[in-house]
Amino acid sequence: MYKTKKSTKPQEISYKRVQSYMMWMIERYGDYSAKSLLQKANLLFKDDTQYNQTALDYLIEHEIIDDARYAKRLTLSLAESKIGPNKIKEKLYAKGFQSTTINECINELETSEDDYFDKALALKIRKFGDEPITDIKLKQKALRHLTATKGFSYAIANKAITYNPEEE
Repeated sequence: MYKTKKSTKPQEISYKRVQSYMMWMIERYGDYSAKSLLQKANLLFKDDTQYNQTALDYLIEHEIIDDARYAKRLTLSLAESKIGPNKIKEKLYAKGFQSTTINECINELETSEDDYFDKALALKIRKFGDEPITDIKLKQKALRHLTATKGFSYAIANKAITYNPEEE
């Protein structure tokens, strides 16, 4: 009445299979850093990882995977959100990029201290209101929010917290 499942034996791990898996991951889910793609391949093909690095090298050689290109695109995307440069660096480190690539991408951003101040001020106004913060506990909470959570430098966060629009 019901069809019984045929016992499927595991497929043989080959260079072509590993390479096609990596291509499928890129086509289906978009770009990956080389490190994260290698980690995913090592998880799936943990019995025999001898082909993983060579398949990855092939993809890098044919510029299918390019960490610098992916990091630049990701940096520009993150720069448009309301986070500071330190948070952008943190997210890039989490993706598995090298520190030299991250520093190049952050330095290429065409954002100034004033742009970051405007972002920090908008976040401060949204969460804590227009008035400058004078209460010490609330000031510490706002500094912690802007520096640790949102990735702004202490100087920019402190400037945004003590900013008084009436003084201009």
